[in-house]
Amino acid sequence: MPDSRIEEIKNLLREQKKVYVNDLSKRFNVSKVSTRKYLAKIESEGFAIRFYGGASLIEKESPADDNENIYSDPLFISLARAACQQITDGDSIFIGSGRSCCVLARQIAGFKNLTVVTNNITALPELIKNSARVFLIGGEVTSTDEQTLFSSWESPQALLENIYVNKAFTSISGLDLKAGLTVDSIISTYIFKNIPAMAHRWYLMADETKFDKISIYPVAELNRIHTFITDKIPQNYAKRFAEMKIEVIIVDKSGENY
Repeated sequence: MPDSRIEEIKNLLREQKKVYVNDLSKRFNVSKVSTRKYLAKIESEGFAIRFYGGASLIEKESPADDNENIYSDPLFISLARAACQQITDGDSIFIGSGRSCCVLARQIAGFKNLTVVTNNITALPELIKNSARVFLIGGEVTSTDEQTLFSSWESPQALLENIYVNKAFTSISGLDLKAGLTVDSIISTYIFKNIPAMAHRWYLMADETKFDKISIYPVAELNRIHTFITDKIPQNYAKRFAEMKIEVIIVDKSGENY
């Protein structure tokens, strides 16, 4: 029976491009846990990629499309899925630049009524498909990793003074107990410095390589973030975050953290 269900799910993906855990669970009269196992099997075959609450058909891309490597990285997927657990349908959110934020843009396909503000140009096609409303922050376009593009104005407050979101999700170039949050590009600083005033809650996604790393431009003290999502955290940072009452979420690199 499971094999026939998997084939039926594949047929649904071919027809509809996306499937949802809740719908499949009702269709087959099985638990959501079993449904996720079916989707995990289909994902392992390279037929689909899971997002929070479902899966989407993998459309064959040009071999030259290097950005697809971003969306298949288990660590980025784990960070993005943990971030998705912090989102409620109907939220207004900000999604920043960087690779983990690009993956988050794809993972939010399971939500039907999000308003998204972003400066992440690479993620824009995913956001337009997956969100009810999308607002792109304009300005100078650049890249810090030669894969993803983002934009920012030198004075973003002119645009952002009338925008307020429930939650902001960003990555970061480096963080240090003394230097705080730092980035590689001065253009990035214009947005980062406005996030505390723009968002009710700031979620930061960063893997273990970002600890004790200081990039050239400081953007905020560590205590400005509310939730930190990572794969591993050094003990001295865990202690400091606890003192600052920053929530820490540790992800499972296998992608099964949701």
